[in-house]
Amino acid sequence: MKIELDDLKLIMLELEPYIGLLRNKSIFITGGTGFFGKWLLEAINYLNRHLDLMIKVTVLSRNAEIFKFNFPHLSIDSNITFISGDIRSFSTTIGCYNYIIHAATEASSALNKENPSLMRSTIMDGAKHICNFANTVKCERLLYTSSGAAYGPQPSNMKAMSEDFIINPNFNFNDAYSSAKLESEDFFKNNLKCQIIVARCFAFSGPYLPLDGNYAFGNFIRDALDGRNISLNGDGTAIRSYLYAADLVIWLIKALVIGQDRAIYNIGSPDPITTLKLAEKICDASGNNSSVNVLNKSSDSGNIYIPCTLKSQTDLGVDVYTSIEDSILKTLKFYR
Repeated sequence: MKIELDDLKLIMLELEPYIGLLRNKSIFITGGTGFFGKWLLEAINYLNRHLDLMIKVTVLSRNAEIFKFNFPHLSIDSNITFISGDIRSFSTTIGCYNYIIHAATEASSALNKENPSLMRSTIMDGAKHICNFANTVKCERLLYTSSGAAYGPQPSNMKAMSEDFIINPNFNFNDAYSSAKLESEDFFKNNLKCQIIVARCFAFSGPYLPLDGNYAFGNFIRDALDGRNISLNGDGTAIRSYLYAADLVIWLIKALVIGQDRAIYNIGSPDPITTLKLAEKICDASGNNSSVNVLNKSSDSGNIYIPCTLKSQTDLGVDVYTSIEDSILKTLKFYR
């Protein structure tokens, strides 16, 4: 399976003005074998080949050898090396790095519900360890991929959550994932010696997105490709937005190299779509005669999760480059 060349060309075009901030840099990536990580490696491989940037990347993975076996095209570049280890305990005596992208978090609703202590440990103990690591290796800038969940539930009367939405009366401090994400942001800001940029990430689409995880977009793609009807547990009025993976890479790398120190940036699409409309679009695009079944008529009205991206677009000069229709087609093509 390969991503489309046009996606890599788009990434290169948008990042070309920042070549000087990337050339000959060394980057340490946690979570480098997940959805975000695969796309970052695709992009860095392409930039190294076509612009001779000589970006050197070290990827932390719990199962590095398995990843290299399953994705050889992402691991054969001599500028990319892998180390095995846990984010909470890997060796901190290796190398010096200009940049760190900390993207290692198990965004699993099942884990959050069944083993919240492990979820909290992965986030908080991981943050403490990577903070110590960053201070040791003289890192210049660290990008932390946090989550829109750090805001807590979005009020039903709020069209989009902006970075200045600080006090949320509905925030659930017993939710391990949300509360640990918020706490870890503050820990980084207060303890890192280097510059820190927080990327609060929302929902995404595209190749490499797991089809069997907790992602509606991926689940819908899976069902449509299998020729099954897409089933909705609510009435389909829940509102989400989906930023395509190539766009995501552009936003993340721009945040890394030009984001303001200790600033928070929303990373996601500002374009809302109901889950019913998304399911219908995926059914139509698949051509497999799938349809949408609404299993539960309970109302999803007021269930909304949309970022305000004005700050990101202004400070970082980013935009939504890929429509939801194109993102569906590209994801279907990849998994076919």
